[in-house]
Amino acid sequence: MRSKAAWFAGAVIAAVAAVFLLWPRPAEPPAAGLQQELEQIVAKTVAGDAAVRNCVLSVMTGDGSFEWTGAAGVARHGDASPMTADTPVYIASVTKLYTVTAILVLQERGALSLDEPMAKYLPSQLIRGVHRYNGLDYSDRITIRQLASHRSGIADYYEEKGSDGKSLFELLEEQPGRTWTVDDTIARARTLPAHFVPGTQTFYSDTNFQLLGKIIEAVTGKPLHAVFQEFFFDPLHLTHTRLGRTGPGASSNPADVFHGGHDITEMRGNDAYWADGGIVSTAREMNVFLKALAEGRIIRPESVQSLHDWHPWQFPLRYGLGTMYFDLPRSFAAASGLRPLWGHSGSTGSFLYRSDDLDLYMAGTLDQTESKVKAFLLMRQVMRVFEARRRGQRAAATERSGS
Repeated sequence: MRSKAAWFAGAVIAAVAAVFLLWPRPAEPPAAGLQQELEQIVAKTVAGDAAVRNCVLSVMTGDGSFEWTGAAGVARHGDASPMTADTPVYIASVTKLYTVTAILVLQERGALSLDEPMAKYLPSQLIRGVHRYNGLDYSDRITIRQLASHRSGIADYYEEKGSDGKSLFELLEEQPGRTWTVDDTIARARTLPAHFVPGTQTFYSDTNFQLLGKIIEAVTGKPLHAVFQEFFFDPLHLTHTRLGRTGPGASSNPADVFHGGHDITEMRGNDAYWADGGIVSTAREMNVFLKALAEGRIIRPESVQSLHDWHPWQFPLRYGLGTMYFDLPRSFAAASGLRPLWGHSGSTGSFLYRSDDLDLYMAGTLDQTESKVKAFLLMRQVMRVFEARRRGQRAAATERSGS
């Protein structure tokens, strides 16, 4: 598989060029009710693409004036159960936004500092040799901030190929029932070469967030799922959200996930998916989390702002602390209808983003690993609906003021 960075960048650039710029701009949405327009968007996303078996979308406005969640397609093909607004889904790497938020909660409590080395909290036998570059072991110099911003240079245990010529993703596909532990994933990264001196570049690596999860457990003395429950799930009443197979709703089956035409749902339940991508949630509860985060109800506003310490990654994406920033040049943005977004995407086609311009939150999934671009296209349609609504409100206000 291609690296996440290359995949995101290449696919989104292709979409910008081929879809946003070469295709004619769609007509204005019909003058139906807002809810009906969103329902049509979700239904057409599934009906118009055979590769997308299901879709769920949740939309919230920041001022609380509108909230809606809708779904279409088949959630679980074994029993042909329909996709619903409450169907749990694998949110994959959107989990990273929760993990880094937990790190910032602990920093606010004085339990750790982003600029401290991970070696202060993790045993040497766990981290020794996890970053070797040009004959030097930098493992004890890597800071928590460098892990959270993907600037450590540590190899990606998940998508990089080992000496056997296979990535862990490919091994999981071949043996979905084999159990991989978090320690196994870190050990695998130790067999792969590091990419650069820590802090000098950006390279997306799931290993970074496995190590952050280990730091959270070391600092709190609690398992990660219990920390998430205490910090987020309970206070925000996220009753359908859990980490892995532990916690409320653990017996409920998430919607199926596909890689191409292959059902990979069984492998998504592997214990290897953890602080880097192990949360199961619903589209609405993802939005509830992001809205609380953006409003400073989980961490202080200055901590929220620290998430947005953007570093160059791969156009049109930049990376902060556990957070992606999608921003096209002004001319591209005008043609595409895509405004700047911050949040995170996941490899299952999951997405959780906020548009500051529109004061809009969007979350959901297409449960298809090859649907990362399609998620942005889906959000584009949603933003166009809200832009049209805003223009209509302004026109009505102008008419009233002139009468």
